[in-house]
Amino acid sequence: MFTKNFRCASWGATLLFSASVALAQRSPYENIVLADCGIGLGANGGSTSREMIYYPGDVWTGNGLDTYRPTMMVNVPWSGSYPWGQAGGVSATMPNGDVFTVHIDRSIKDPNPAGDAWHKYELDKPLKCYSYHWDKVYQLADGKWCSSAYVCNHRGKPYVKPGSGGGNNNDKDDTTITGSTNSDWVELYEQTAENVVATVRRMFNDKSTDCDTTAISIGSGCTIEWSCHANEGHSELHSLQRLSTAFANLGKTKEYSSKRETTTRICRTPDTRPGREGQCLQWVDKVDHYVKVPRKIKMTMDNIPPKGSGRNPSEHGNMEYEIKCSKSSLECALCNIIGTGLTVPSAGIGASVLIGCISSPLCR
Repeated sequence: MFTKNFRCASWGATLLFSASVALAQRSPYENIVLADCGIGLGANGGSTSREMIYYPGDVWTGNGLDTYRPTMMVNVPWSGSYPWGQAGGVSATMPNGDVFTVHIDRSIKDPNPAGDAWHKYELDKPLKCYSYHWDKVYQLADGKWCSSAYVCNHRGKPYVKPGSGGGNNNDKDDTTITGSTNSDWVELYEQTAENVVATVRRMFNDKSTDCDTTAISIGSGCTIEWSCHANEGHSELHSLQRLSTAFANLGKTKEYSSKRETTTRICRTPDTRPGREGQCLQWVDKVDHYVKVPRKIKMTMDNIPPKGSGRNPSEHGNMEYEIKCSKSSLECALCNIIGTGLTVPSAGIGASVLIGCISSPLCR
């Protein structure tokens, strides 16, 4: 029976699907390079820009000065003083919305620890920043080169040579599926959560690298739209199948949806005898069923190479749905049910499903 009285509303929920059941760190091999770009071309021979450059894995390939390509970068504007070491630290927002904050002691020399960094998505796992001045780390679109001033990571040193961190190029990569949703839920009449997520099976075939985005009616004045993409070179069909299986397994769990029933007494046999019009000879109970599901969920499948392999993480593909209705509601059923975390078996994708919630300020 669905509980009607919720004490709060969830601000957002994060779902983590991983071969590991433990609440593991999501980005143990990440690196953030605090870089100075266009050195010698700026005022008084200084740099022309300062950038935070994000790498999900190693920065250097191990082949001389060669580096991997970063996945995100953000410019840090000049605020009257050099940002790497300014009082109070400096923060910048990456294209994915993650906010990085760094505090640097400029008096520290290479290659020693010189400060710390944090990012919004894993505030409880700070990165250590090392003084590490190295030329030609990344070339901007205008041709200017960026040199590292500081490198922040969880590795214990600014640079770990690929192959020296306990892994090798023959070690098998791990595959993770991470997902996210917000606090917006929709309620559907005489529908099931399993049927809602099962609609994805109609949206791709064995030749697909992308989903058909045509809206599908799911009743109650609502439609569901799927979008997905599988990157070439990563067994495109297999990636989409595993993502769709992850959705199917999630739809079967009680934590994914909330149910309620309403009972209404209706007259099956009206009294038609003269003088008794409007009375009823037989009453029956009519039971209506409702289910609430998240309005939107996105999942991303990534390859995570072993530490020290020299390989960077790479994305297999992604899949998401969005339900569009005339109305939706803010609920915290998911957060109320699972608390800080819940693991749900998901054998179909060779992984366990770990679901955690981020509570709203309204949930207090």
